Amino acid sequence: MKIYLSVVVASFISFSALADVGPSFKVLMRMPGSYKTFYKKVEMPDLESHNSFDGKYFKIVKGKDKEAVSFEEKDEAILQKAANAYWHLNQARDFWVYKMQSEKAESLPKITVRLDITNQYDELGHFAHDNRAPQYNNALSIPEGETPAWVPANRQDKWGQEIWFRPKKTILTKDLGPMGPNPLTVSLMALERPLINYTANQFNQRLMQQFFYPAYVTRPLHEDLIRYAGTFALMKVIVYGSRYTDNLFIDKYYYLDTVMVPEVAYHEYSHIILSDHLEMSHSTPVNEGMADYFAAVQSEKRKIYTQVSGFSNSAPKDTQEKRLYSHWDESNRFATADFTLSVLWDVRETLGEEVGDRVIYQSRKYLKTSSSTISDGLLRAILKACDDICDYPKRDKLKLYTTFGRKGF
Repeated sequence: MKIYLSVVVASFISFSALADVGPSFKVLMRMPGSYKTFYKKVEMPDLESHNSFDGKYFKIVKGKDKEAVSFEEKDEAILQKAANAYWHLNQARDFWVYKMQSEKAESLPKITVRLDITNQYDELGHFAHDNRAPQYNNALSIPEGETPAWVPANRQDKWGQEIWFRPKKTILTKDLGPMGPNPLTVSLMALERPLINYTANQFNQRLMQQFFYPAYVTRPLHEDLIRYAGTFALMKVIVYGSRYTDNLFIDKYYYLDTVMVPEVAYHEYSHIILSDHLEMSHSTPVNEGMADYFAAVQSEKRKIYTQVSGFSNSAPKDTQEKRLYSHWDESNRFATADFTLSVLWDVRETLGEEVGDRVIYQSRKYLKTSSSTISDGLLRAILKACDDICDYPKRDKLKLYTTFGRKGF
């Protein structure tokens, strides 16, 4: 009898261990203190299945499949992607539960994660038709939904929150369409108006000297007129010409296998956590910058999304971007730029890591999804959040005003 009980206890312990830690798979990680990547074999945590990537918090499927990717999947690329997504998303959840103490992260139902899905998202039917503009080289978070009652029964569907990872596709960068002014043009346009105003003021002063103090004038008026007009014309030519220097800032080809870039998983999961106040369906500089910030906090690196050999040649985002604010930063076509990220990172350095993270997380409560700008909505939200979180709000808000001033606000 004692032997039998021992076997039962041993079996129970083994089963409990399997429930928390599953089989091991190779996962792509970044080296500590470096942006280089390496593969490491790690155990898959919190699995509920003995033979597939179906866990307590995430279920990894291929495309529009309903069943989780099997551990015996023949396609090695899909198996690699499934392991990568499952492990990094569990890391993201742990970050939000244990470091940020997010009640939402702790109570979220299981999230379905789709690999290599090219369909567009259709809020009325979950998946758009297969032939409707297939998507590549990106990832997105999907809000829960349900097809309306008037949709035919064979197309009825109901889904929870999901994360979609598109497949990689190498394309010519010029085929991406207009991407807005390049960084050089944006910087020059920020300088153009002050320089032109300065030139105009100098010329006005020169005219005043000519009419009221001609004895002190050493050069003919027409020479100064030519000099000021030349400065004005040169600035215009430089700004105009800079619009044709895109090839200095972007590669000829572009590709991105999002599921293999760790920070993308952290970014998309952050969107889901922040969606209690910031809707996932709106890609704005504020929304994307908030998700980028928490991806950077978790990655513990100055730059995120840096190139991953064979999977991504995307340009990185720098938490310490030094560029000053421009009205161009408010444009949705700049939603994926790193200016908002750099503003939030400056807040973190001003308030300290722990308080800064909490203030920025709290600030989401004072943001409006589609209308909050960086210069008005985000800065006001941070100041209000500091009233809630900071130990000495008046002192810390004065520090923040100085920080915002250094960013050009």
